[in-house]
Amino acid sequence: MDDKEGNVMVGKGVTINGSIKLSGAIYIFGEVNGELEAQELHVGESGKVTGEIKTDIADIRGEVNNTLEVTKTLVIRDTGKVTGKVRYESIEIENGGFIDGQIEKIAVKKTPIAPSTVLTSNESSLPAK
Repeated sequence: MDDKEGNVMVGKGVTINGSIKLSGAIYIFGEVNGELEAQELHVGESGKVTGEIKTDIADIRGEVNNTLEVTKTLVIRDTGKVTGKVRYESIEIENGGFIDGQIEKIAVKKTPIAPSTVLTSNESSLPAK
């Protein structure tokens, strides 16, 4: 776990009920029930999260239930268990990892390319003389 500003650790034996919103990473070895929004979610083998979860990156070794939306990469490790509605951009499930529920891939939003100028047969790209 990085000791950076905005990071939180929920240790074994700790239960948090309510909403958590943070700019960094959350490492869960205890239990969290409620809404959770973080840049990164790391659930240890003893960790359990139940609720509405939004994150860029999720690394699951424990249990996650209800709704999980991962805008970048979701990794479910061999001890991980995810149930409920799951939305992700990229996913990796190790042998032994478990996922059950409604699973949806988030479409990658591509930046539209501006159309180039097209000349018709009556136009010229050269200046008039």
